[in-house]
Amino acid sequence: MQPRVVEKILLVTAFLVFTFANIPAAAGSDLSKSANIFVLPKPFPVADLVLKSASGQTVSLKDFKGKVVLLHFWSINCPACKVEEPLLQQLKKAFGASGLEILGVNLVDSPQEIMGHAAAHATPFPVLFDGGKGFNLKVVDIGGRNTAFLVNPLQEAILEVPGFPTTYILDCRGSVIGYSVGAARWNNQDALKFIQSLLADSKSCVLGGKLSMATER
Repeated sequence: MQPRVVEKILLVTAFLVFTFANIPAAAGSDLSKSANIFVLPKPFPVADLVLKSASGQTVSLKDFKGKVVLLHFWSINCPACKVEEPLLQQLKKAFGASGLEILGVNLVDSPQEIMGHAAAHATPFPVLFDGGKGFNLKVVDIGGRNTAFLVNPLQEAILEVPGFPTTYILDCRGSVIGYSVGAARWNNQDALKFIQSLLADSKSCVLGGKLSMATER
């Protein structure tokens, strides 16, 4: 691995470890206990991600600013992903019209398998995979611990993906405000109230200096 790649990954790792380790006990404590969702004390911006959808379209993460986004990393044979999948589908059906978007990112299975899975399960949100733009998962050893990072075409780390499923919660400004590793309980009342509060905030989200209402794609 090139020194620049290692340096970028270590910087992101240090940031995430520091951020996650310093979440106050009271911050999102109900969510963490009841729904396996952790709220960060301070949002952080995430770089763009460009992938391909099952319908053949090129999808860019920046296109979803103005919406609340669940960036969901999964794989077909992941047991916990199978548990979480119907909950995400219900969440999308309940709040999609209000501005919630779920992006199911799969960078480990073949495009054919991913498209077949999406069709068989009538997935109500975009299922994305590598479209040749150079975004992929890179497994690294950090202090004796194997983990994976989403990297861009320059091999710079964007987000850590320690296992499947991993979901990052982005607010309408495109910043990460929370995460879940392992299946989150999206049907939990605390989780539903949390999503509703984010959607309410998105109605007054300022983008590019202008007031922008979150609209359904």
